[in-house]
Amino acid sequence: MKKCSKCGEEKPLDAFYAHKGTRTSEGYLNPSCKACHNKQSIQWAKSNPEKVAEHRRKRNLKKKYGLSVEQYEKMTIEQNNSCYICGCVSLRRRLNVDHCHKTGAVRKLLCDKCNMAIGLLEDDTTRLEKARKYLENFTT
Repeated sequence: MKKCSKCGEEKPLDAFYAHKGTRTSEGYLNPSCKACHNKQSIQWAKSNPEKVAEHRRKRNLKKKYGLSVEQYEKMTIEQNNSCYICGCVSLRRRLNVDHCHKTGAVRKLLCDKCNMAIGLLEDDTTRLEKARKYLENFTT
């Protein structure tokens, strides 16, 4: 049993998160119980939405594409903050990281429309060429 430093209740050891801090007689456990720790984390996240958003962005870039924020920003600068395909500058949102769905290799940064178009065509160049010919024949 261990006493929570926040609520003061005696709780079983499995009610506390393990951590890498100072070893106590109970092991490497947080001073506050999981319930108190979670309440504190939720409150911090509500008070710091920008930090939470930036953390999620950093985690998602690394997890999905293997990119750091710095690498993404470098790509953005190299592309003049514009879509690689159509050249539009995205003012509302950041550009999307385009990648090969088979290999996972990062290609370039695209606007929403170009990224969706390629995705809907499933990276199929034959299909893309047929769509191009279709538009040439039926665009006035």
